[in-house]
Amino acid sequence: MIAVSLLGLAGAALAQDIPANMPKRKPGLWEMQTSGMGGQSQTTKFCLDADTDTAMYKMGTHMSGQMCSKFKIDVQGSNKVVTDAVCKINTPNGGVDMTSHSETTYQGDTSYATQGHITYNPAIMGHADMAITSTGRWVGQCAAGQKPGDMIMPNGQTMNIKDMQGH
Repeated sequence: MIAVSLLGLAGAALAQDIPANMPKRKPGLWEMQTSGMGGQSQTTKFCLDADTDTAMYKMGTHMSGQMCSKFKIDVQGSNKVVTDAVCKINTPNGGVDMTSHSETTYQGDTSYATQGHITYNPAIMGHADMAITSTGRWVGQCAAGQKPGDMIMPNGQTMNIKDMQGH
């Protein structure tokens, strides 16, 4: 469920060409904590370099281009990104209209915090709306054996974003 919501937030943010003044993240190992429904928190780690950051944006652009009818990304000042989107997601029970709004504030290139709100029509699993919070922070160099694009999911599984795109 959180993955669907994050896809909405990330997809909305990445559905268009990224503005040239989009804040950049420092290369290395990042840890992202996300919480939403019921206060559940999930931690994902990923190894990032400039090419991987671009690859993640391209993947989001491709996915949201298929799902979203409306999106807007606005970089405000040097450290704030506001996104709004209207998307249609397919679920086992049929199509669901999803509207999202998020605001991400960057602290330099080593951390960021996102506050978001998503509404679903019809409700998904009894939830018509959800608040999402996400924080990301640079924790150091990528671990030995990690390559850019490696993501360690909350369940411990590792996958590579670039491999998913066929790069």
